[in-house]
Amino acid sequence: MEKEYKLAEQYHMQGNNCVESVIKACNESMNLHLPDEAIRMASGMGGGIGRSGCVCGALSGACLIIGALVGRVDPAEKPLPDIYQYTNEFHARFKTHFGTTCCRALNRLSFGTPEYRKQCIKITATAADMVSDFIKEKELLK
Repeated sequence: MEKEYKLAEQYHMQGNNCVESVIKACNESMNLHLPDEAIRMASGMGGGIGRSGCVCGALSGACLIIGALVGRVDPAEKPLPDIYQYTNEFHARFKTHFGTTCCRALNRLSFGTPEYRKQCIKITATAADMVSDFIKEKELLK
């Protein structure tokens, strides 16, 4: 949804990384009431996990939001396939949309440059928009 796109863009421009921006935008717009620790735990996932360039942080943030809605605390709550179906499907949609899930393939520009940052913000905001639409479509917000 447009609201999540704008919020994620705003958070990123304020200095949050990709994963933090997606989580903060969704947390705010969907009133998830996630604790600050949820954002703190995800901070190191930015830049494709600690700037390694692997799995896109915006994708990681989106999957963490899905997990917050359908995940479990105890194995007795539900079987893993019931959780994985959502993150797997979202991962596939992200890959179809962008052509890859790898940070360094999504953004081939030089890290730290204004052009890199602009591209990363666009990817991040799009991921927040995509996950909010996915959550609405799947009726995951209760």
